[in-house]
Amino acid sequence: MFEEIKKSQQGAAALVSAMIISFALFSLVLSILAVSLNMKESTSSFGESIRNFYAAEAGVGETLYQLKKEHNNFSFDNFMVGNVEVLGQFVDLPGLCLPIPECQFLPGSGWWGEYFNYSVTHPDMDVDPYPGPTPTPTEHDWYDDTYKIYEQIDANLNFPSSGWFPYDGTVWEYKEGFPHDYHFGMHWRAKVTAPSSGDYAYTLASDDDSWVLRSGIVVVNNSGTHAAFVKTGTIFLSVGDNIIEVYFAERHDVESGFNFRFNDTNLIITPWPEGCGDDLECNSNIEANASSTRAWRKARYTCNQDVANCAWSELIP
Repeated sequence: MFEEIKKSQQGAAALVSAMIISFALFSLVLSILAVSLNMKESTSSFGESIRNFYAAEAGVGETLYQLKKEHNNFSFDNFMVGNVEVLGQFVDLPGLCLPIPECQFLPGSGWWGEYFNYSVTHPDMDVDPYPGPTPTPTEHDWYDDTYKIYEQIDANLNFPSSGWFPYDGTVWEYKEGFPHDYHFGMHWRAKVTAPSSGDYAYTLASDDDSWVLRSGIVVVNNSGTHAAFVKTGTIFLSVGDNIIEVYFAERHDVESGFNFRFNDTNLIITPWPEGCGDDLECNSNIEANASSTRAWRKARYTCNQDVANCAWSELIP
């Protein structure tokens, strides 16, 4: 009987040992499964985090693209990059906003000018018969950077109305067999400060094309290939600052001349290159948030004074 009891105890011990081993194996399986699931979840989260990173980049790119086209529109629509929702926003951060160096001109010091030079082989040069007027200077490619040779500040635009060949005898001279360097153009821009709102008289003479723009709108059109032609009239200016642009082009190998002036000496004319006074160009911060079910990322571009040259940084959520 003692033997039977001993055998029974041994059987119970073996059963307990088997149960312990089974439980241990089951726990190990559960642990491996949990680790696998955690690894899968972690891998998925990591993958989504990477996708969100690039989605945030895309969001910033979209907002910058909009701002380059619409400088005063700071409202951005949410959009999807795959299954990731992206929100772009403009963030106004406090701080010192320094003036753009090129805008620090002495009031009343004149016009900012871009100077261009063309070849007689350009399809718009030496056209016969003489072409007529066109609505706007930007209808042509004459003022593209491709043809720009330098910039300068001109105290005034009272150049000779005949015999004016500014490139003759300079390093930019390109006569192409002609007695002078014909076929050239200019673009001047200035901030014109008026003491009061009203119509201000002007005098314009050009051989050949010329235009005067106020706030981007053509207000005087003296275009076309023609002999020196004088126009007089008035341009409405608001009290305070007005952006005035003047375009000129010499397109034929006969004569050349240009001059423009406002008759009122109380107007203050200050050089004003494109980009001056643009609020967007100073301490603009564009953020984009990209979020999905497992992760989200945030990116910021800081465009201090130049929206085309931004510094990128990733923000901690």
